[in-house]
Amino acid sequence: MIVADDLGWYDLGCYGNDFIETPNLDRLASEGIRFTDAYAAAPLCSPSRASLITGLHPITVNITEHIHGNHPAGPNQKLQTPSIAQQLDLEFETIAEALKEKNYHTAFIGKWHLGGGKFKPDNRGFDLNIAGAWNGLPQSFFYPFFAPGEKPEIQNTSKEGDYLTDVLTNQAIDYITKKKDSTFFMSLNYYSPHVPIEAKDSLVEKYRKKRGAVDESLLPNIHYAAMVESIDINVGRILKTLGELNIDENTIVIFTSDNGGLSVEEVPAFAKHTPPTDNGMLREGKGYVYEGGIREPLLVRWPSAINEAKLDSTPVVGQDFFNTLMEVVGIEKRTSDGVSLVPLFEGGTLPKRGILWHLPHYSPQGGKPSTAYREGDWKIIAHYERNIYELYNLKDDIAESNDLSQEETKKFQEMKKAMDSVLLELNARFPQRNPDYNPSKTRV
Repeated sequence: MIVADDLGWYDLGCYGNDFIETPNLDRLASEGIRFTDAYAAAPLCSPSRASLITGLHPITVNITEHIHGNHPAGPNQKLQTPSIAQQLDLEFETIAEALKEKNYHTAFIGKWHLGGGKFKPDNRGFDLNIAGAWNGLPQSFFYPFFAPGEKPEIQNTSKEGDYLTDVLTNQAIDYITKKKDSTFFMSLNYYSPHVPIEAKDSLVEKYRKKRGAVDESLLPNIHYAAMVESIDINVGRILKTLGELNIDENTIVIFTSDNGGLSVEEVPAFAKHTPPTDNGMLREGKGYVYEGGIREPLLVRWPSAINEAKLDSTPVVGQDFFNTLMEVVGIEKRTSDGVSLVPLFEGGTLPKRGILWHLPHYSPQGGKPSTAYREGDWKIIAHYERNIYELYNLKDDIAESNDLSQEETKKFQEMKKAMDSVLLELNARFPQRNPDYNPSKTRV
């Protein structure tokens, strides 16, 4: 399971991007299933990652925004948002812990951002943990990556000039090579293309020449493009290793991202003069429950079961991976927050269901407390500050530009009822009025 960080739905060639070059991921798409309507469980990293690794909804694990991100409301915020857990609590079983039933070897490499200490991957069922801890980003993508001595397992095997995405892949290839004769599960989580937006000079120059214009304030962001191509190159190295070891036929490869692309200058000093990316026709990006914040690339290759390239428009979500892998390996455990995708591998369909995203918080990217719910082609969004709703038909309006809440009143009521029912079932927590709200003051 390979997870990029902040990679948008529109950042890959196989999803329509004609600037960033991703030949290895495009090939992966051509050898398995490319999902057009795949989603992260949340528009921010920690809740999404918690769902990927447990199969549970962010509401269930009480991580509905990024860990370390919850703050008391400032006087300029109308709502006080609910507190969240600052780690993935031990009561929630991970994929790695569940796979021990079948004696799988397990490794976690890269970004965790679900707690440190006893909550780190090596205490959550993973036999090997490389660079997974509490933090959500490196100090730099170039050596030594983190504070000196903070990640000795990669710092001690790296040197000046090394690039983090390459180093994590080196560790992944080493692990695959050692475990090639056993059953194993590896979760490879790149810190890229999250800020700081830093890439190798040779790739940056390639995209500078390709773009033509020298103005660094213009999109596409050539530094970001180079980061994405570095991911692609390294996924290619993984795929090549699987082939050389003759284990590619019976190895499932899942590639996705944790939330939508960062389309604003959240941290201008880290963004290299311009927003990291745009999300094409999708509205907004990371930190929003619009499509740009939650719709993800999802590629799945498993040659022994998926014997031809497929394009699948079924709405699926990150918490589905747990049930999927449990079914694949013959473990009876299931969560009620997700479904197994195995029927889609076999040309079947999934039962009708809705998918809910709950962000009762202010995001660093400008998103405000909101909930979204999709069922079929329809999507409803609740905005809590203004107490308003929007309704979209995604089949006709993927850009979410035509609010139908006042026209399709029957469908609106149907969707609102369904959304409210799921929120109640999950015991969702909501933002409350901020008694100290004073718009004339600014938050310090």
